[in-house]
Amino acid sequence: MSMLNVLLFLLILVACYIIVVRCYTKNELKKYKDRNNFKFKTKDFLSKNFISKINFLKTKDLFLKKQGNPLYLDSIRYYLIKISLTLLFIYAGIKNYNSITMSIFLGIIGYFFIDVYIFFHIKSRNQAIRNDLYNVVNSLYLQLSANIPLKDSLKYQFQNCKNKDFRKSIIEFSTTYELSGLNIEKATSYLKNSYDITEITIFCNALSETVNTGNIMEILENLSESLAESQIDQLKNKTREKVIYITFGVILALSNIIVLVFYPLLTSIGKGFNNIFR
Repeated sequence: MSMLNVLLFLLILVACYIIVVRCYTKNELKKYKDRNNFKFKTKDFLSKNFISKINFLKTKDLFLKKQGNPLYLDSIRYYLIKISLTLLFIYAGIKNYNSITMSIFLGIIGYFFIDVYIFFHIKSRNQAIRNDLYNVVNSLYLQLSANIPLKDSLKYQFQNCKNKDFRKSIIEFSTTYELSGLNIEKATSYLKNSYDITEITIFCNALSETVNTGNIMEILENLSESLAESQIDQLKNKTREKVIYITFGVILALSNIIVLVFYPLLTSIGKGFNNIFR
């Protein structure tokens, strides 16, 4: 029961902390409005003002943004969910197992649960974006080989993208390029800062090279080959996983057959020995 009191105390402490932070940011917002006489969207300002004051939240918010904000998470929601899951799993461990060791073990699982989800989300999302980038690079290579201007080549590249985040980014990228007076540095800077994917950085650097060399065909060709190898590795991994699943299923099925066939035989043999030595 004492552990329950501790958990309730921690929940109250977290709630008080959130209330104090919200009151503080609201007060800062009021001062800022009075000084500048400028209208802000309260919700956006509160979150950005708070995040800008705490560095680890700002870093986590930037990280989540580059990953497409899985589950619509920002840094504050992320840490609130981590704390909530940790307390929930600890409570479940105490309630169901009545063991401090088990509750701590479950608490650790709860703490890292959201991180595991984000890890698999990033892995799946990045591979989908690499597949889209492969299509974009090949399309650009073919169009530039046909002497189509880069401006016209980029305009419809979003049609080669299936991932909604990357599709949106490519639209904004080509729009920025066109509206900035064909400033490729500005456009690539936006795209490069939106993702933590090496291939996108190489792609942006290749496009930036057009300013100096005017020829990016070789770089695009090398990048296309690299992305093709990545796709082949992905297919190999999927094939390997399927083989493992099939093998495991076959072993499980054979084990069941063996048990069904030999269990009655072993039982009858055991009964026979019992009758002999009785």
